[in-house]
Amino acid sequence: MLTDIAREIEQHEATAWAACVAATGDLPGNPLHAEVGEVAGTPVSSLMAVGYWLFNRVIALGVAQAATAQDVEALTAWYRARDQTDFVVEASPAVPQADLTDLLTAGGLAQREYKQAKVWRTATPVETATDIDVQELTSNDRDAFANVNAAAWQAPSSLGSWFGATIGVAGFRHYGVFDAGELVSTGALFMSGTLGWCGFGATLPSHRGQGLQAATFARRINDAAEAGCQIVHTETENRPDNASLHNMLRIGFEHIYDKSLYGPAEQPA
Repeated sequence: MLTDIAREIEQHEATAWAACVAATGDLPGNPLHAEVGEVAGTPVSSLMAVGYWLFNRVIALGVAQAATAQDVEALTAWYRARDQTDFVVEASPAVPQADLTDLLTAGGLAQREYKQAKVWRTATPVETATDIDVQELTSNDRDAFANVNAAAWQAPSSLGSWFGATIGVAGFRHYGVFDAGELVSTGALFMSGTLGWCGFGATLPSHRGQGLQAATFARRINDAAEAGCQIVHTETENRPDNASLHNMLRIGFEHIYDKSLYGPAEQPA
C-alpha cells in the first residue's frame, strides 16, 4: 500500500515540478535559464541562473523503470553540461532504498542532511468553520502572488518570475487571501489525472498564525475533489519547528514518509 501510493505521488510530483520549471522557461527571454530534460523516463530540471539544489531536482528516479549506474552517470552529466554543481536526487520508498542509494553513492553523490516530509490525503471535501475568504487568482494577480512568495521565503526579487510563472498555465490553479485589498497569503494546485499537488504556499510574516494557510489548503482540497481528484499531496521540510508541516497535518494530511536527498559529495560554497 505504501509503495503503491508512493509511486503515484512521486511520479505526479515529478510531473508537477517539471511543469513549474517548463513554465518558467516559457517566460519571455527565459530570465532564469530554466530547462527540463529527461533521464530514464524521469524529468531532470534546472534553473541555471540560480544554481541551487532547491530548483535542481530529480524526482521519482527509478519509479517508472529501474535505475541503473548509467542513469546516474547520465543525470550527473546533464547537470555538469549546464555548469550546475548543486543538484539533488530524491530517494523515496517508491523505490527499494538500498538499490537506489547504492547507485547514487557509487555515482559520487552523498546524502544531504535535509529531510523532506511527504504528505497525502484523500481528496474528500473539508468543512471549515472559518470566514476566511480564499479567492481564485487570475493573471492580474501574478506580480502580487510572486511578491508574497518572495517575501515569505526571503527570496531575492530576481526569483519573482519563478513564483509567478505558472499563473495561467493549463493544469494549475492559484489562490489567495486578501487583507484590505492586499494579497497576504497564497497557494497553488496542479491537477492531472486523479491527483492534485499543492505548492507555492506562502503567507506574509505579518499575517501568520491566523489560519490563512489552513483555509487555503481547504479550498484547494475541495476544488480538487470537485474536479474528480482522488488524492492530494504535497511536501515540506521535516523539522520539529516547521509550521507548514503542522498546518498540513491539522487539515488532514498524513505524513506518509520522508525522502532522502543525494547530491554531489563536493558541495559548492
